[in-house]
Amino acid sequence: MTEPSDTLDPANWAAFRAVAHQMLDASLDRMQAAPQGRVWTPLPDDVKAGLTAPVPETGQGPEAAAQQIAAMLPYGVGNTHPRFFGWVHGAGTPGAVLPAMAAAAMNANLGGRDHGGIYVERQVLDWCRALMGFPAGSGGLIVSGTSMATIIALKAARDRRADFASRRAGVGRGLVGYASTQAHSCNARAFDMLGLGSDALRAIPCNDAFRMDLGALRAAIAADRAAGLTPFAVIGTAGAVNMGAIDDLDGIADLCADQEMWFHIDGAIGAAGRLSDRLRPRLSGFDRADSLAFDFHKWLHVAYDAGCVLVRDEDALRRAFSDRPDYLAQNERGLAAGGFWPVDYGPELSRGFRALKIWAHFIEHGT
Repeated sequence: MTEPSDTLDPANWAAFRAVAHQMLDASLDRMQAAPQGRVWTPLPDDVKAGLTAPVPETGQGPEAAAQQIAAMLPYGVGNTHPRFFGWVHGAGTPGAVLPAMAAAAMNANLGGRDHGGIYVERQVLDWCRALMGFPAGSGGLIVSGTSMATIIALKAARDRRADFASRRAGVGRGLVGYASTQAHSCNARAFDMLGLGSDALRAIPCNDAFRMDLGALRAAIAADRAAGLTPFAVIGTAGAVNMGAIDDLDGIADLCADQEMWFHIDGAIGAAGRLSDRLRPRLSGFDRADSLAFDFHKWLHVAYDAGCVLVRDEDALRRAFSDRPDYLAQNERGLAAGGFWPVDYGPELSRGFRALKIWAHFIEHGT
């Protein structure tokens, strides 16, 4: 138990440093031993019971905190084990520990302003544009994952179709979108959260290869137009969760160009295939999408959580989110300067330094 103090710093930095090194060793020991033993171990009942304690009014000190953290190390999801085949979780890497320590030490808010973290995120986004076939001037943001990326992209699509009046006036009825029956549930949830309603996302049947049937898609769009509705977006899937299927992305791009609709790609799983000479031809059409959502924490094995959204029309993305009150006024110099404020491109002002672990991962391993 520690005595009350007027600071949150350690009372003894040398002792804290020793505890921190022990925690680092325990973490690395666990990662090194990941191939051993069971893939998944359930949390023991006594540990569960210990996690129902009332809120502590008096601190126990860093040693007690470290001991309780270390006790949790064996009871993860199991995705760090090489025999974890059940779901699409990436395993992460030992190198992820390094940026995690630095990010904690810096405690930077990546909502905006002019500091090192902003430049790291800008570089990561530049790399993402180059890897995914998006132009240099497109908008983008590092986010928690494809679920959030989808909400951001579809809000830009919704607002652009409504000439951005929806930001103040709300969402009128009649906007509808389309995705295959194999599409991820995050797409329907995005329609729900954007006020369109999940029913406004039409589920288009698939062919025998589990790809969206473009004939059925055209028929659904025609029927909705005849009913007085406004089709505004089609979501193509690049790597369906159930079967790994990839929609005919070029075909969808052609249709969207013809129908003047927004073309969004859910690349949560498959987008990383663009780094593969064998798979890249199957992902033709990325360079024609209006927006793309994908994850780093799957095939690319960046530590959770790490995703990205790219939007070809940077102006549409910025106009969908930017709103600067007095306390976020931008200056020409100093900390309040800087040309890229992520708060202008998404819903979060308080944002962790996710970009650092992605940047460090590519620095360590390359593509």
